[in-house]
Amino acid sequence: MKFILPLFIISIVLQFKYFKRISNYKKTPSKPHQDKLPVSIIICAKNEEVNLSSNLEFILNQHYTTFEVVVVNDCSTDSTSEVIKTFQNNYSNLRLVQAQEKNSKSKRIALKLGVLKAKYDRILLTDADCKPTSKFWIQEINACLTKKFNCVLGYSPYEYNSTFLNKIIQWETLQTGILYIYRAIEGKAYMSVGRNVMYKKSIFLESENFEDKIDLTSGDDDLLIQNIKDKSKINLCLNPESFVLSQSKTTWKSWWKQKQRHYSIFPSYDKSSQIFLGGYYFSQFLFWSTFFILCLSKEWILALLIFGIVIIAKSLITVPFEKVFKVPKSVLWIWSTLEASLLILQMGIGINGIFQKQKSWQ
Repeated sequence: MKFILPLFIISIVLQFKYFKRISNYKKTPSKPHQDKLPVSIIICAKNEEVNLSSNLEFILNQHYTTFEVVVVNDCSTDSTSEVIKTFQNNYSNLRLVQAQEKNSKSKRIALKLGVLKAKYDRILLTDADCKPTSKFWIQEINACLTKKFNCVLGYSPYEYNSTFLNKIIQWETLQTGILYIYRAIEGKAYMSVGRNVMYKKSIFLESENFEDKIDLTSGDDDLLIQNIKDKSKINLCLNPESFVLSQSKTTWKSWWKQKQRHYSIFPSYDKSSQIFLGGYYFSQFLFWSTFFILCLSKEWILALLIFGIVIIAKSLITVPFEKVFKVPKSVLWIWSTLEASLLILQMGIGINGIFQKQKSWQ
């Protein structure tokens, strides 16, 4: 029992390290005249007629000089193509590309096709169920793709509603963002959010090994970042006008399935990233497990006191994220409940994922 209290303190120090580093991050200033460089936006779509009908207009009406939107229809069985053709009547910069490989489980085949068909050197990726939070999305993220950088990692929050599931999603998204942003600041990026990331076409084609791990139903964005040799050339864009808002899952079953697909890519990460992520989640497990053990011991008063201090301190650090990452206060003020709940859910998803494999990227 004498080792539990020191372990409790160590777990607290480890967690604060990540959150404090992000709170001190200085965003890249926008560059004037950058909007003269043309951009190709690529959207891979499989049975997305509803989402495209709702969101495509927000992308096509961006305030930007020259850009095209390439939608790759990955063998949809709904009216995805018809929706695109209807939009094409009003937007000459919208292009439809039809994928041919009907039996592919991976999004990477469609993505490769879209990149090869793109007219311009600057490639901006997003998804059909997403829409920019402002009309300056392209301008802001493109401003961070300078001579020094060949890749820009953006951020993509989820739409908010008052359900507990949505609060879990909001907290998990923030936590994931803190981890990959922290790693990118250190020059050791390991992932991106595929619904908001920009590349120069040359680095994309050079780094994406399309023939490797073709059976994976997720992780096309992460694998590409893993393969970029010089991580110091990966930049961040955290201006709220560069964010892309995504639709969140509304049922526990659909969210569970989505997370299974996302977490399945973890074994394909490099060892350094696996240790980094494993260390973070172990620190969370250590924090909550040692706290409950201490509560059942003679040290329960001290444990509650330290826990209270941690709650207040971490809350003060996370509250500014309301402005930086557009996370609702109703989520930030109950972070401890969400963190403990998410940890239990993640353990369940990890165990379930061993026995149940995903069959498609959609």
